This record gives sequence, structure tokens and C-alpha cells, in this order.
Amino acid sequence: MNDKTLFQKEPISIQTIGKRLFWMGTAAGLITALSLSLAFNYTRETFRFFTGMSADLLIPEEAEWLFFNGFFAALAAVLGLSAAIAAWMSAPARRSRKSRLYRQLALTYALLIFWVSLMMLARFGSILPIMLFGLPGYDDDLNLYEEYRFLLFLFPIVVFLQSWFSVRLVYRAGKWMLISFVCCIAGAFLLSKTTAVRRDIVNDAYVKRFEREYAYITKEVGRATQLYGIGFETQTIATLKKWHLESAYAQVRSVKSAFSKDRKVTLDTIILQKIILHNCKLGGRAYYPRQSAENWPYALPEDVLKQIRLFEPDAPEARELFEVLKLQIGLVNKQETDGAIAPGFSAKRIGSCGAYRPPGVIISRLAAVRDSLLRDERYAAFHVMLPDIR
Repeated sequence: MNDKTLFQKEPISIQTIGKRLFWMGTAAGLITALSLSLAFNYTRETFRFFTGMSADLLIPEEAEWLFFNGFFAALAAVLGLSAAIAAWMSAPARRSRKSRLYRQLALTYALLIFWVSLMMLARFGSILPIMLFGLPGYDDDLNLYEEYRFLLFLFPIVVFLQSWFSVRLVYRAGKWMLISFVCCIAGAFLLSKTTAVRRDIVNDAYVKRFEREYAYITKEVGRATQLYGIGFETQTIATLKKWHLESAYAQVRSVKSAFSKDRKVTLDTIILQKIILHNCKLGGRAYYPRQSAENWPYALPEDVLKQIRLFEPDAPEARELFEVLKLQIGLVNKQETDGAIAPGFSAKRIGSCGAYRPPGVIISRLAAVRDSLLRDERYAAFHVMLPDIR
């Protein structure tokens, strides 16, 4: 672009736009930015709520939460600018035919950037929570903040520059670009502070939904520390509080595998099995016939019996293993009580324990193990812990 072409363009100003149209466009931009920021935040929390219906609730870290608050606020601010530019460019040009065409192009381009940006955000913002984040087994496999933070940072900048691109075909806009850039930064900061939705509303509702399960975890972990001096790692406890992460599935499978070995299982593993049973955690999707023992995600009854006989009757492991059997019988009996919860058993959510049916072969094996222990007088003190199987 040579100096002559640059000189022929008049600088953009309130007079060239029209005072009335300028203030109408500015008001439209502010209203658009505010509305979009609120829509982004409430939609994000709505999608986050729905991830907790079929999978574990998506709870971002503090830094990630602040970043996305800033991202949505910045995007709302620059889209508000696009709306304002579209309004400013809608005034009829009073100069040459070429100037009118360029002005119409600037209007069209500003609207195109506005709607394409919203379309992209709606597309990716809905597909990811529905198809990925809400999928059982998802375990932070795609972390946008950690892996694509730079691209997200560029998105509002690209929208800002593209919004001014075609305007510069009509006007000299250097000073206005600088002023609008500062205004967008200030607007993004204000929007991030004033339109952010309280995340604890969804978080608290999710925690309350599993209040009994979390309380049992806390009780058993504290009891293990007090009685046996066992300290569980923070990550282990965090995984116990997850239901559908791949790491939670792996934990269930790992505990079941430990019982199948021909050596004594550790006391902390027994306590983990108790928690997993009480909270009715599953080990992922099963691809076996419905009545196959492989569909039983917990220690097999005969493996529990084998472990009991590896310990002396007065050993703490023996008592805890009888507790495991008691919970297994409780799980079986729960299915025969028309929705009533067996004593000491967790009222688990629909979709896990409520929909789970123990294979018939497990019920028969559990009955055989119970009968075997009731005939063994060495464990007479524990016989009261084994209720009838209904």
C-alpha cells in the first residue's frame, strides 16, 4: 500500500461514522459483550453439570479455572467489538462507489468473523463435554489448558485483528485500533470479575450427591490410621472418590487382582476393598456374558475365603476380611429388597449399584463360602457377621 493510497483514506472518527450511529454501535457492542460473557459462563457450568451425570464431574484446577474465565471474557469483549464495528460500518457511504463497496465489505467481514467465531466455540464447546469429558473412562486425556493454552490465547487476538482488517480498507484506523485494544483488555478484566459464575454451586451439588460415600471413605481411612497405623497416599484417597476415571477403574481391578494371588493380601488392600464394595465402585465396562464371574469387579468369594485361611482367627486381617464378605452378601441382598438398602450399605447412585446385578454364579459361590465358614468353629466369633443370603 503506497503513500498516495494511504493519504486518500480519511481517518475513522465519530464524524465520519455519525454521532448517533457511533453511540448506537458502542452500546450494541457493550450489550453483546456482556450478554456473551454471561452466556459463555452459564453454558460452561451447564455442560460441566451434565458431565457429572454420566461421568465424574469435571473440576478444573484454580489456575485452569482463572485462565478460562479470562479466555471467555476476552473473547466476549472482542466479539462485542466486532458487533460495534458492524454497526459503525452500516452507515451509507457518502463518497465513491469503491468506498461504498469497501464499507459493505467491512460490514460483511465483521459479521462473518462474529458468527464464525461463535459457531466454532459452540461446536467445540459442546462436542468436548458431551463426547469426551462426559465419557466414562475419561481421565484428563485432553487437557486444553496444559496442551493448547497458546492457541486459546491467540483466538481473541485473531478475532480482534480480523475485525479491523477490512475496516482499514476504508479508513485509517491506527489510533482507533490501539484505543479499542486497550478497551478490550479493560473490558475483559471487568467481565472476568463481574460475570464469572460461582463454580461451588455445581461442585457442592455433586459432593452432596455422594455425601454418604465420601463420609464412609473418611471414616475408614481415619479408622485405619487410628487402629492399624496405616496411612493412605493422597492420590489413593482422591482416586477412591472418583467413579468413572480410568485410574478409578484400574484401582478396582488392581485390588481384585491382589486377592487372587497365592500370598497374603495386605491390610490396607483389604480396607480398600471394603471401601470399593461399600461405595459400589465398578471396574469399567464388561464385555463378558451377563452371568460370567468376570462381570464381578470385586474379590471372588473363594479368594476371600483363601485369604481368611492364610491368617490366624485373631488377626486384624481376618476380621476385616469377614467385613468384606459381609458387604458382598449385603450387595447380593440389596437386589432382593425392592430397592431398600441393606444395613450398612451405601445408597449408591442410579447407573452404578442401582443397575448392577451380581452374576448368579457369584451368588452360589458366596453361599458356598458362607456355609464353609459357618461350619468352621475357629471362626465362630465371626459367624454373626455373615447374614443369610436372600
